[in-house]
Amino acid sequence: MAVAKYPFWCVVPGDRDGEYILPVMPPATVGPEGAPHVMGGVAHAAVVDALQLASDQPLLWSHVQFLAPTTHAEELTIRCEQCGGGQAVGQWLAEVRVNGNLTHRASAALGAREPSEQTIFAAMPNVPGPDESEALPTPEWSQPGALFDQFEMRVALQDNDGGRRALWSRSTAEVTPNAGWLAIVSDFFLGSHPASQGGRSLDDLYRFVQAGEPGWVLTYIEFSSFDRGVVHGSAKHYSESGKLLSISSQSGVLPRIPLGI
Repeated sequence: MAVAKYPFWCVVPGDRDGEYILPVMPPATVGPEGAPHVMGGVAHAAVVDALQLASDQPLLWSHVQFLAPTTHAEELTIRCEQCGGGQAVGQWLAEVRVNGNLTHRASAALGAREPSEQTIFAAMPNVPGPDESEALPTPEWSQPGALFDQFEMRVALQDNDGGRRALWSRSTAEVTPNAGWLAIVSDFFLGSHPASQGGRSLDDLYRFVQAGEPGWVLTYIEFSSFDRGVVHGSAKHYSESGKLLSISSQSGVLPRIPLGI
């Protein structure tokens, strides 16, 4: 196992105003030997990082469409542009390209209206803790040093008939679950049901509430439907202490031959 001690989703400034570059390193990738690609959640996290740098404001929500593959990408180029909003909250657009080809399109809002008292209505579900949960093995096709080496995962609940899964995950490098890290976690969706494993994500809508303390994050996924060859569902993400950290929803194309069945 090779663990990245650096934030592999963080971008650097590009040559033009509003442009940022993600140098693609193995921890950002998934896929078998010879065909690595940037995991969708990592691309989303890079967009979040770029938007926060461009706006100098914290993320509220972001929505990313996955338009084209990123196989063998050496870097992602992200262009950010404000398209609306006021002094407290700005609305933004972003595009991601690989070798000039458009691979992701994003919209987002960033900022905060102060003063504001926090009220959380969503309660963490009652599921076994990480110490009582079954370890999720690394996929056989995963390459050393790639994304799955950056996570430890344990399954607290697997209800395929009810379309529910509760997954504990934490950084093997003890990374704090911040806006970028949780954007990666928000993409742990299609692999959560046997019928959707091997599918292709269409989009990811991610709403960031607050960062958590270093340690375990519980992702509680609820599949809503399989229809017309597409899966829809949503998830909530909690700290081990029970704090709501983020909310996400996703759609994806189901595989013609499910890998998990």
